[in-house]
Amino acid sequence: MKLVPVKQAQAKFFNAPADKGLKSLTLATFKKDRSLILERDGEGWFLVEDGFEKSRSPLPPGAAGKRLLREAFKREFPRSANAYLAEVR
Repeated sequence: MKLVPVKQAQAKFFNAPADKGLKSLTLATFKKDRSLILERDGEGWFLVEDGFEKSRSPLPPGAAGKRLLREAFKREFPRSANAYLAEVR
């Protein structure tokens, strides 16, 4: 995991479903008490929230999926300046 600015982590997180070589992407807060994980499962993606909310849900394609990612990011990283980022290819 490497520490990156939250804007860079946010851009990587929102563009992850379009990256064909990516298997999973993990974002964690500086204290590592909250995290968001995007996992590829066959054809689709799953969003795993572990923080304010604990859930695992499939990511719908298109605009609905982007909206779900944006809402989860705002919920888990409300005032963060930095985030830990880990990729599995």
